[in-house]
Amino acid sequence: MNENGLVKDIMTKDVVTVDVNDRFVKIEEVFDLHDFHHIIVLDAGQVVGVISKQDLLKKYRDIRNDQLNADITLASHVMSNNPLAVDPDDNIGLVADIILANKFHALPVVEDGVLMGIVTSHDLIKYGFER
Repeated sequence: MNENGLVKDIMTKDVVTVDVNDRFVKIEEVFDLHDFHHIIVLDAGQVVGVISKQDLLKKYRDIRNDQLNADITLASHVMSNNPLAVDPDDNIGLVADIILANKFHALPVVEDGVLMGIVTSHDLIKYGFER
């Protein structure tokens, strides 16, 4: 591990994403197939949102109460819009401060407008224990 403690040292590089126009059922499938808690949402390759399992659970309640239809609900209806993003060369301490101050659990890692990875509170905890 790099002594400088950079985001690129701890981020997940193989990020599973959904498109802003993907339907609710696809989001469910992605969470069912993978053991993670956040999905990055893209629109024409650009990061526009993040969907957490908690966001999904909130929409389940709306669907159960017939306020939404799972067949027509899109990622854009479920996601948190315009998430803060960090750079792969940002210091891990900065990322920890952002996550703690904003009560986030995940941040997209973007370089020159391109999604490079995701860093989560779990990554920070793991990093802390490995030091």
